[in-house]
Amino acid sequence: MTIQLSDREAQAIRIWAESVIHGGHWGDGDVIVPEEDILLNKLTSMTNNRLSISQTEAKIILAWSDTTLGIHTIEEDSVVKKIRNLLRM
Repeated sequence: MTIQLSDREAQAIRIWAESVIHGGHWGDGDVIVPEEDILLNKLTSMTNNRLSISQTEAKIILAWSDTTLGIHTIEEDSVVKKIRNLLRM
């Protein structure tokens, strides 16, 4: 699956990831599971603002988005809608 992201949308995903990864979601220390690491590398290396992701990676992004307690910026809302639309395909 491929998703088109603005720079601000990609940054929102990175912020979510940092919140989860450094927030001790696997205990007291920073632990990153391989799927999260792969996804972050894809975000860093995406070209033309296009991100190719698997269904699992899309679900990881949605899980990361939950760190905002349901309060999203316009860009965050846009990412969530795009990911949900991808998962409906």
